[in-house]
Amino acid sequence: MSFLYQKNTLKIFVFFIFVALQGCALVGSVLVPLESIDPPKGKYNIGTQVYFWTDSSRGEVYTTDPTDYRELMVQIWYPAEGGENYQRAPHVTFPKKSISSIAKTAGLPVSFGNHGTQLVSNSVFGLSPIQNEKFPLILFSHGDGGLLTQNTSQVEELVSNGYIVIACNHTYNASITFDEEGNPIPYKQNVSWNEQAQYHKKYYTNLLINYRYQDLAFLLKTIKQDSFNNQFANPFKNIIDFDNIGAMGHSMGGGTTYIGMLKDKEIKAGVALDGWFFGLLDEDANTNSNKPFLHIGQEQFLNNEIEGDINGSIDGKRNFDIYNTILKTNKESYGVYIKNSLHYTYTDMKLIYNQDAPLSLPLDSLGEVDKKIVDNAIDRIVLDFFNYILKDNKFIIEEYETYQGQVIYNKYVGH
Repeated sequence: MSFLYQKNTLKIFVFFIFVALQGCALVGSVLVPLESIDPPKGKYNIGTQVYFWTDSSRGEVYTTDPTDYRELMVQIWYPAEGGENYQRAPHVTFPKKSISSIAKTAGLPVSFGNHGTQLVSNSVFGLSPIQNEKFPLILFSHGDGGLLTQNTSQVEELVSNGYIVIACNHTYNASITFDEEGNPIPYKQNVSWNEQAQYHKKYYTNLLINYRYQDLAFLLKTIKQDSFNNQFANPFKNIIDFDNIGAMGHSMGGGTTYIGMLKDKEIKAGVALDGWFFGLLDEDANTNSNKPFLHIGQEQFLNNEIEGDINGSIDGKRNFDIYNTILKTNKESYGVYIKNSLHYTYTDMKLIYNQDAPLSLPLDSLGEVDKKIVDNAIDRIVLDFFNYILKDNKFIIEEYETYQGQVIYNKYVGH
């Protein structure tokens, strides 16, 4: 993600005044202004819990220690009892450590992001789950270098309307994650896969999305058990409707979601947010999942000649081709396209960054579309799509609000 100064002499002048008088931390909050996401619209209060689970059936491919098993930081959001006057959870788990890592990744001084630790979600840690109902389950997969909390807006909208959502940081593929002792685990690449990628990038990417799918499969397996890691009683098992499971992901998480649709018979539908499908093999793209699929993304997915930030490379053009193959092959697919959007429009970054603040730096990866359009359009279509598949509600995509032509809706029948 690159950061550019706006072409405004007065703003640059004021910036240097702030540096001289106040120091870097205050300047960061002025030039990178952040605000918490809006509350969801559903009737349920939202509880959340963080766990650390070990998949002892899989060795960790990112390390050379043969006794190192796959460890995941996991977060679950669920409809909860009470919580109206409780302190809300931070938007990013372990906020101080996470924000400093994200700032470094963005090429900013660490102090520029300190005010991000004040961002809160609409969830409360430790609330008791509602026990007299059953709720569908959604598996969430973040993008390459993303975080499990990167789409909290969509997660909370679903949960407030009667869903349980589970996500993990894909260890070493997340921008940062943590072990049970709170030690940070930064992003890195698998050395042997990366060597193969020098000659055949698709080989590495396909291995990676399948490895990430195994994380989702492990989450699903574990949340069905009576206890987690033989330590904690599972408070969710009896309130999850395991006959109605969906998956959702952003970017590479979208490709991971589609692999899950193909490989896991329990996943009944999938949603991709500006999906990166490059890792799918031709046989994957040409296989009908026989499950409804919704993709929400940039207008360039309709026409790769439209300017965007995914299709500006050979890999991006290939991603576009794979996406269109999916639409031709899959039994029931839907496409939603938002004009003037870019890749990170489809994450919480678009919603928490105040682009209209007087001295804000323009982030060239967020797109120019109004964030209220993004928030309302994505939250509603994701909720209604899953309600259609997992709760048997009606879903007529042609009837959705276009926001004066800014959002385009298509239905694809497939073969």
